[in-house]
Amino acid sequence: MERPSTHARAYLAKKSAKPTVVAAGAEPPASGLRAETPDPVVTKAKTTIAAQLENPASAEFVEMKRAIRNNMVGQPVDTICGRVKARDTLDEDAGNRPFLYFVRNDAGFVVYGPAGSAAEIAYRTICTSLKPQNHD
Repeated sequence: MERPSTHARAYLAKKSAKPTVVAAGAEPPASGLRAETPDPVVTKAKTTIAAQLENPASAEFVEMKRAIRNNMVGQPVDTICGRVKARDTLDEDAGNRPFLYFVRNDAGFVVYGPAGSAAEIAYRTICTSLKPQNHD
C-alpha cells in the first residue's frame, strides 16, 4: 500500500483538526470543566422582550424561569417568566417589570398595565399561581 504524499498528509491533518475559538477578552473554561452554552430559547426570549423596550440595549433580565405552565383555561403552555430592568431614552431608570414569553409562538409581553389589566392578569395567572398536580 502506498503512503500518502506530504501534501496529502498535511491536507488530511488540517481537515481532521477541530478549531478552538475563544472570543476576545474571554477566558477558556478551566481544564475538565465545560463552558455553559446559552439556551437558544432563553436567548430568543430575551431578544423578543428587549425589542419591546424603549432602550433594548439596556435590558437586564432577572428571575427567569422556564416551565410548562397551565394557561387561564388549563391548557399546558411552554413559557418563560421573569423580570426585566431597563433604562428609557433619557437614561432614566424605567423600572423592573415582569414579563411573560410564550415559547411556541415566539411572542411575549412586558407588563406595563395597572393591576387588573389583561397583561397583569395573564402574568399573575401563568407565572405566579402554583396549582397542585393530581397524581391519581
